[in-house]
Amino acid sequence: MKKQFGRARHALASACGAALMSLATAPAQAQAPASEAAPSAAAAGSPYYIGASQGFTHDSNVYRIPSGPDDNYSSTGLSAGFDVPLSRQRLFGTGRADLNRYQREKRLDNTSYDLTAGLNWETIANLSGNVIATLDQHLAAPAAIAAVPQATRNLADRRGVSGLARWGGVSVFTVEGTLGYSSIDYSAPEYVTAESKQEFGSIGAFYRPSPLLRLGIAVRLDRTRTPKAFLQADGSYLPNQINGRHLDLIGEYELSDRLSANARASYTRQTNSIAGRADFSGITGDIRVMYRPTAKIGLSAYAAHQAGFDASQAGTGLAVAAVPPSSTPIAGLYENNRVTDSFGLSTTYAATAKITGTAGVTYARARIASTLTTGSSSLASPDVIDTVRGATLGASYAIARPWLLACNLGYEKRYVVGAVAYSYEASSVGCSAQFTWR
Repeated sequence: MKKQFGRARHALASACGAALMSLATAPAQAQAPASEAAPSAAAAGSPYYIGASQGFTHDSNVYRIPSGPDDNYSSTGLSAGFDVPLSRQRLFGTGRADLNRYQREKRLDNTSYDLTAGLNWETIANLSGNVIATLDQHLAAPAAIAAVPQATRNLADRRGVSGLARWGGVSVFTVEGTLGYSSIDYSAPEYVTAESKQEFGSIGAFYRPSPLLRLGIAVRLDRTRTPKAFLQADGSYLPNQINGRHLDLIGEYELSDRLSANARASYTRQTNSIAGRADFSGITGDIRVMYRPTAKIGLSAYAAHQAGFDASQAGTGLAVAAVPPSSTPIAGLYENNRVTDSFGLSTTYAATAKITGTAGVTYARARIASTLTTGSSSLASPDVIDTVRGATLGASYAIARPWLLACNLGYEKRYVVGAVAYSYEASSVGCSAQFTWR
């Protein structure tokens, strides 16, 4: 651990030096932190912006696997956005693309991107809403329950579109409806069983007893289709469909810009078309709180209890305690029900008008109740417990109005126990510079 952070400190000094040299010697080139959120054009007083960035990062475990190799990589990015009012409507969009190049692990070279476009609309009879479309591509983390992950390049491509319609405006009573679609695909063949498509929708009624408080109740439905959920012994796949039904109780509280909170408690019922042992019914929910005790300090926290689904093939590379050892592959399926508890806490501190510091911690624990199906028989398999802990520390310096320099330090520890067991640690440190023209 000390050795990892020793390398991280050395890489931080090198990265900061490289970023500062780029500022001094190449002022015409745009540089920005790869993790920096796209700036708001409207908030800056201009409807458009364009920017570019250059970042350097050292990662102690680039594949996120046990005893994985470390490496350095460079991220060169371009970003752009607009926020244009059109009568009573507002059209907006943001985009970012990064060319990521690794020093030694060349197979991880990739282009990541995030694209968002949308419309906020408003019309007569107190009708309003929005339509938002998203598209992004990034390196994906290893799956939770499979054989011990290997050094594989795996890109996740996500697409989504959603819409909201609201009747009631700022009145005491409002009615809201949502519809949406999302999908995820992976480049690595080993992750084809996790590819899915989801449709969802909800309708709810809200009551505002005071300007500070908003209460609501909603019915939410979703359907998740996994075309290749289970790999059979003959090489063919079986599909699975999850139907979810939720009754949501919602509360929102806002006290100026000092304190705000929102919470959801739901009764959730999920059923599966072929993986009946993965069905779930129970209480889920989440809560988020944001508090600003002073003009310089901001705090935020969240906690969640969620249900989901995961599936993977069982094979010779997967240790299953409930199955006697065998020299032949196990032709079977994993059916499981994932319940995840997560928590996060973050803070920001504005040391000066130009210098800002950030820090945060996260924790997530997923319990996966599994059953191994071999032919016509089913055997109970030990639960898989997947725990991830993380911490981040960062600082940014607005050198001048268009220039921003940022450095970040991160640490992650993951351990999986049960039918599959492995663990890893990873630390990363990087600096980047960004130029934004408005």
